[in-house]
Amino acid sequence: MVVIGLLVVRQHAGIVKTLPTMSRINAETRNLESMATDLQVMQKQNQEWNAEFAALQELAQPFWVFGTQRAIVEQEVTKEFGKILRAAQVVPQKVESQRNKLPSFNHVVEVEIRLDLRGVSMQEVSRLFQEVEKSRRKLIWSYCKIEPDNPRTPTSVNVSARLKAFALSQESADFLLGENSELPARAAGKGKTL
Repeated sequence: MVVIGLLVVRQHAGIVKTLPTMSRINAETRNLESMATDLQVMQKQNQEWNAEFAALQELAQPFWVFGTQRAIVEQEVTKEFGKILRAAQVVPQKVESQRNKLPSFNHVVEVEIRLDLRGVSMQEVSRLFQEVEKSRRKLIWSYCKIEPDNPRTPTSVNVSARLKAFALSQESADFLLGENSELPARAAGKGKTL
């Protein structure tokens, strides 16, 4: 009988340890309060990170995006700049573009556009400035020289200018702008139209 009594006590001793005593309830309450405080700190941290990330996304919006082939971005920037020139109703003497690697940035490429206009009016130059400013992709003026076509009897102006466009790699664009940062034309295999 004693053996059976010991077996019964041994089997139910585990249940006694899990009974809701006041000390166990207080310990669990403290543990839950601590976890709730940790959760509030993490939620606040998450909100701060989301705000920082939203600011990064906003900064990334005007940048161009290049895929796996960096050379294509140069063509895309030149094509878009051609649209800007047509919208401004300006016929350039010469337009050249050059892709430059930025030494300390692996996910950003710079495309420089060189532009020469000869014998244009200031109204045409003004329209060009407005169209560049209206462009949904960021173009930064790095150099602009406007001079009269003839110093003694000017009738029009000559313009030499350089603009820079910065492009994000597809990987960084996916991270900053979301997984669908490719434009529809590219997804269809026709190249990206900007």
